Amino acid sequence: MKCELLMIGTELLLGQIVDTNAAWMAQSLAENGIDVYQKTTVGDNPERIRATLDAALNRADVLLTSGGLGPTQDDITRDCIADLLGRPLEFREELFQMLVARFNKLGARMSDNNRRQAFAPRGAIAIENPNGTAPGLIVEDARGVIISMPGVPHELKPMLTGSVLPYLRKKFGLTGVIHSRVLKVCGIGESRVDAAIGDLILNSPNPTIGLLASPDAVRIRITAKAASIEEADALINSIEVNVRERLPGLVMGAGENLTIEGVVEGLLREKGWTLAVGGTTHAASLAQRLAVLDSPTFRGAKLSRHEAESADVVRQALNADCALLISGGTTQTQIHFLSPEGAATWEVSIVGADPWSQTRLAVLALEYVRRRLTGVQTI
Repeated sequence: MKCELLMIGTELLLGQIVDTNAAWMAQSLAENGIDVYQKTTVGDNPERIRATLDAALNRADVLLTSGGLGPTQDDITRDCIADLLGRPLEFREELFQMLVARFNKLGARMSDNNRRQAFAPRGAIAIENPNGTAPGLIVEDARGVIISMPGVPHELKPMLTGSVLPYLRKKFGLTGVIHSRVLKVCGIGESRVDAAIGDLILNSPNPTIGLLASPDAVRIRITAKAASIEEADALINSIEVNVRERLPGLVMGAGENLTIEGVVEGLLREKGWTLAVGGTTHAASLAQRLAVLDSPTFRGAKLSRHEAESADVVRQALNADCALLISGGTTQTQIHFLSPEGAATWEVSIVGADPWSQTRLAVLALEYVRRRLTGVQTI
């Protein structure tokens, strides 16, 4: 089954509202074994909405839309579906009574324009919305199925999980899941990761492997399609073993929310060590990342505008077991780490004080510490 998403609303195109619905919808669909092939965003324009609906039905079996089901004149999703499919809008008494009951429950007065929400394309299946006034719609057509939901997240989410997903699983006989695991690598770039595992990316149809680079880490996403989460995990496990063998010691861990500072804090906690941060203003981002952890393992920071104090001075000043310093230069930046097991210094070519450079320096410093604590050769 091919599925597409259509997000409707001029406010999305203008950036006035961040589209969190699409990501959540795609994730929820994947967890139920439904492949999302494309996502499109369109403004509140009837010609463009109809054209987008038409194009999607040429590609997909199911089209899920979000937005445009409200009572105002620019809420035109139901009108566009009706026009495109040749199914005139019909007044539904049962939908109107649902609206009346909803407003009575809220103790609010229903405006005349709310009556528009009691109309649906001929033959459409209405989806009850206990969290708002806009009922959802399922329109089954020879070209495919269009399912329209409101754009308000607290209305859309329970409608998708409580009504739409059960409908799709039953109609299309869906039994499988799509499950992913994210491995994170710090300190080396996307190209080096690709050089190590590129053949796995090309030659693994299930699970599939994808890379996504960011200043914090390279994400290796392994996605499996199987009958159950357990079976998907088994498929992913075999690929993960292979990836880790290709990148010995360089995978810092698994999990979308995993951070390098969290990993280092855990390693220090296992050893019973505390950490102080020092250096010039190049170390500001590093100090902020550790402070957010709000952990007793982090004893604080001692920063200088000019020349950095030594690691031992910082360690003693903040009564810590370890010290991590970043000191900037014109061509090189030095990262110093002092622990009860000894001292180490690394030089990197990142010298800027801009936010990107600050982030890269903080991540590199923490990654080098992680490697030091786990016995991995720094490269």
